[in-house]
Amino acid sequence: MLTRRFSWMFALLTFLLLPPPLSAGPISVEGAPADIGFNVGSIATIRATLKGMEGDQNRYAVFAEIQYVGATATSSAQMDRQAESQPGEVRYEIGWPIPADAPTGLYSVTIRVEDRSARKLVATKKLRSFAAYKKLVRISQMSIDKTFYNLGETILCEVILENLTDGEMKDLRVEFSNANYPWISLFPTDSNQPGEKGENPDLGLKALREHLDLPARGTVTIPAMVAGKAAFLQGLQRAVLGAGAPERHEKVPLPEVDQYTVSVWNSDRSVLYDMQFSTPAMVRAVDRDLPKPYGRAFTHPYNSAIDFAKYREFYPSGLFSPALTVDHAHTLFRPGEKVTLKALLRNASGEAWNGVELRAEVLDSGKKQLHAATLLSGQSLAPGQTRNVEAEAWTVPSSLAPGVYSLKLSLLGAGNQRLAETTQEFAVNALPASLLVMCPHEDDELSYAGLIRAAVEGGIPVRVVIFTGGDVGACERYYAKPCGPNEAREFGLVRMEETPEALEHLGLSRDKLSFLGLPDGGSGAIWSQHIKASNPFLSIYLACDHAPYEHVLKPNLPYARESVIDLVKQIIADFRPAMIATAHPDERHVDHRTTGWFVIKACQELLRAKVLNPQTVLIVDQAYGSGGFKPAPYKYEKMTVALSGEAAALKQEMSWIYQSQDGNIEEGMKQSFAELSRQEDHLRIVDWQEHAGWNE
Repeated sequence: MLTRRFSWMFALLTFLLLPPPLSAGPISVEGAPADIGFNVGSIATIRATLKGMEGDQNRYAVFAEIQYVGATATSSAQMDRQAESQPGEVRYEIGWPIPADAPTGLYSVTIRVEDRSARKLVATKKLRSFAAYKKLVRISQMSIDKTFYNLGETILCEVILENLTDGEMKDLRVEFSNANYPWISLFPTDSNQPGEKGENPDLGLKALREHLDLPARGTVTIPAMVAGKAAFLQGLQRAVLGAGAPERHEKVPLPEVDQYTVSVWNSDRSVLYDMQFSTPAMVRAVDRDLPKPYGRAFTHPYNSAIDFAKYREFYPSGLFSPALTVDHAHTLFRPGEKVTLKALLRNASGEAWNGVELRAEVLDSGKKQLHAATLLSGQSLAPGQTRNVEAEAWTVPSSLAPGVYSLKLSLLGAGNQRLAETTQEFAVNALPASLLVMCPHEDDELSYAGLIRAAVEGGIPVRVVIFTGGDVGACERYYAKPCGPNEAREFGLVRMEETPEALEHLGLSRDKLSFLGLPDGGSGAIWSQHIKASNPFLSIYLACDHAPYEHVLKPNLPYARESVIDLVKQIIADFRPAMIATAHPDERHVDHRTTGWFVIKACQELLRAKVLNPQTVLIVDQAYGSGGFKPAPYKYEKMTVALSGEAAALKQEMSWIYQSQDGNIEEGMKQSFAELSRQEDHLRIVDWQEHAGWNE
């Protein structure tokens, strides 16, 4: 009896000491890599939490399957169960060593759970992907000596460099300059001789060190030294990232907030390893402290720039009437298209309206009447009553010239008493059968916003393709610190979300948008130095040579000219657009002109293969202006897209969505309805079919 009681008590005690049984049901998996990216040669930590496991935890084996996206090989590693697991869940972790020679780009992670006792797979879950990057040199610290500088005062700069590789980095060049992106402004705007690239004097460029060697895994400090002189940069924001404001013609310039750049190159400045921006500094004349300036993170450069009147009434006074409200959803038309009016009548008076008529007049820009009609007659509205109106106001003549027109509406009561009057502005354009817009960066489609909106309103197929991820532009401002590869990649994702939101504001759904994920600022090197996929370009900020984004058209696209052109050809061949809109081949910004080069070369190759119609129209815009490079040999014709006031307003509002790209400043500088431009100017390349190989 004693033995039986002891056995029973021992069994009870054992049961009480066992971990609580896990709840029955399907096993759920949650988890993610510990970071969004890891340097090659380091450890990628993957974590997962499992819930719903039954019985003994030892019966389960959990594996992390890691695959370079687009490849067939998979690395499978069993994960370690963690002791700090909470009741009802079990945590696992694995440190996956990334080989030092691993390809850079996007890696997928899938968790696989096996029940070893039942010999079956019980759960799988795809986790967030991560990037493997290869950063060679890092500016670990860059500091200037002061925050406040008088005009002409000496700027001292200290720099600490770090070699992240196992080999010596030799013959480096370290430069200081006024803030800039080298792929935009390494030459003056008036240097436009074939093959010439001058030094832009506005940059204030100075070499802090030349022929510098960095030991393997070591650091080198460049002590504080004279790097430049404080200068006023307002009005130079195209060539230099100045104060972000137009030039002000004052006898004593206003104080301004500026920044400076340190960049690390190889000896002949053909490879840029890293760059970093300084903290903001205030530059002012010795005898002028006011007005106090604000940097680019703020909406206005000075409080005097705030317009206290414009926001109160966007539309001109008297343009609209509460008694006659017009639907502005469709204000862009093609020749031959019917203009249908949708409106709401509202009797807000205390008396009945009888014998109501709605008359319409179509006027050209010179107020000449082109058409008149009565859209509604013999109507009655009691006090407070509303009535929806839908009527065909006009059919646009097929011979009507493109331009801006107006539909003047008059609501008349008995005895021709004027009850309300309003004007609907609309524009007429000849449009292509389909439109493909191919832009360098997120926000560059703004140049074609009016054309895109016209196509959307006309029911014309539209597709937009953005070439780069925009991972550099204002990355430091977004995070308020220097950007490494992880910050740059995530910043690219920020910009890639702004674009669909902006296009949705124009009425184009996000499924009509694609990204290639090329590196910001790298298109020129891809074109000229990295032709084959076997020799891809290593991005400056992303530190990847393949596109490290999951939701791009082709994840792990090699940063090589032939790979990019092949993908562009595929896009064009699949869509067969009647018109392609892209960047000007002479743009000063390397990503802009090279995007144009990619598109034109793809079109020429498709033309030779008899895949593309030679009548395809190719138009370009010019955002930065030309300079410093051999001009393209093409001939151009001006093409203008007319915009209604409502379409122009949508275009203006669209720019505000790009918060990462001065959307706040654009909103602060908003224009009224009357001030908005009613046209977009583009250039049609007449002879894109010719001049193959001029830039190779």
